[in-house]
Amino acid sequence: MVKFLIEKPIAVIMTALGILILGLYTAGFIPISLMPDIDIPEITVQVQADNLSARQMEDVVVKRLRSSLQQVSHLKDISSEARNEFGIIKLNFSYGTNVDYAFIEVNEKIDRTISSLPKSVKRPKVIKASATDIPVFYLSMSLANKTSKTLSEETSITQDFVDFNKFSNQVILKRIEQIEEVAMVDVSGILSSEIVIVPDKEKLNSLGISLNDLENSVTKNDIEIGNLLIKDNQYQYDIRLGNSLKTIADLANIYIKKDKRVYQLKDLATVKEQPRSRTGLVLSDTNEAVTMAVIKQSDAKMSDLKASLQRLMNQFKKDYPHINFTITRDQTKLLDYAINNLFQSLLWGILLAFGIMFLFLKNIKSPLLIGITIPTSIIICLLFFYFFSISINIISLSGLVLGIGLMIDNSIIVIDNITQYRERGFSITKACIQGVNEVIKPLLSSALTTCAVFLPLVFLSGISGALFYDQAMAIAIGLFVSLFVSITLLPILYRLF
Repeated sequence: MVKFLIEKPIAVIMTALGILILGLYTAGFIPISLMPDIDIPEITVQVQADNLSARQMEDVVVKRLRSSLQQVSHLKDISSEARNEFGIIKLNFSYGTNVDYAFIEVNEKIDRTISSLPKSVKRPKVIKASATDIPVFYLSMSLANKTSKTLSEETSITQDFVDFNKFSNQVILKRIEQIEEVAMVDVSGILSSEIVIVPDKEKLNSLGISLNDLENSVTKNDIEIGNLLIKDNQYQYDIRLGNSLKTIADLANIYIKKDKRVYQLKDLATVKEQPRSRTGLVLSDTNEAVTMAVIKQSDAKMSDLKASLQRLMNQFKKDYPHINFTITRDQTKLLDYAINNLFQSLLWGILLAFGIMFLFLKNIKSPLLIGITIPTSIIICLLFFYFFSISINIISLSGLVLGIGLMIDNSIIVIDNITQYRERGFSITKACIQGVNEVIKPLLSSALTTCAVFLPLVFLSGISGALFYDQAMAIAIGLFVSLFVSITLLPILYRLF
């Protein structure tokens, strides 16, 4: 085979260039993320119902849902927990189960059961987990020129912060979710508001109006009729009737009839908006803030997400100068460090091999070949990454870093053996053929021996096996690609040089 390739150097070099161009092209389609895209075989169902105690939640809601969900395929274990107005059901599946299909089946079971649940129960939330659900960025937002609150200032400052929370949840959140590379945005620190009606008891008693009269008036005006379909001979009308209560003013202007007299709610009570009880607190530079955790699409590149988010942040700073925007906990730095570590290892490996070979061979051309063949091997490795659907992440990069030393070893052995045949007086062509043929079997045995250590990681069960899959495959691909380059392209370049 080596003799055949030696006699056709142009065909070999052009084929290598074609593969390199293809590898560089496909590298643009390889997802770049912090961790491999691994589906965790677990689905969580969250159910919420107002005014239900923990026991009622368990007996009326959780038990029925759990009984229905036990029929889901490939279910390994199911557990549940009930609290006041809230319940959680966790479903664990056998590893290897298609979580997407299980997710669909769980939703179908819930849709069949929801009609038998109390009307106060909201549609349960079904959540599936993935290793790529780690937030890439945290965006912290706070009001400019605002200091941290004290208890005495709570009443005067809270309304501004509540308005800021509404704006963040309704405007900023939606614009971030519109970024193509964003899968989901999780918000923390939101302080929502509630409308409170404080009746004037003295006035109510003097007019003979009870609290039930106030409650009934609010309830009657807060009816959501929905849509009506009216047919008139050949005509058909679709009419939508909305709720009359949309603002605090609408609520305050509700009419209450008592003893042939009509009053408005604002005459009998104080209607105001105030923040709800706080369930969490986020601080940014001692100021109360809202934090948004940005989660990336599994098939997107982190660099693309970072660039898109940075452009949006620059636009936000121009449009909303009264808000401070700060990106914290940038997870791309860890991936950038891993990529830089790869290139640093590659550079040091080439320089050390260059120095050692120059020291022993006293020839500058032979070490230069390593500077060509090693990057060539890495680019071809990226091509195989695309074919095997392996993303560029910390795990796969660690495998490439481990394989760089072995790649250099193959090149050094081939070049050194060819040089020895040259020193014995063989012609350049025969030295390349004999030198490569002599080391093919030892190099192949060395690659197989090394792979025998790492390939068993591919067959590990569970999530641990899925995590080490990328590393083991990266090492195996790197070894065989470098072996192939060393016995095909390297002797051609040696002969030409």
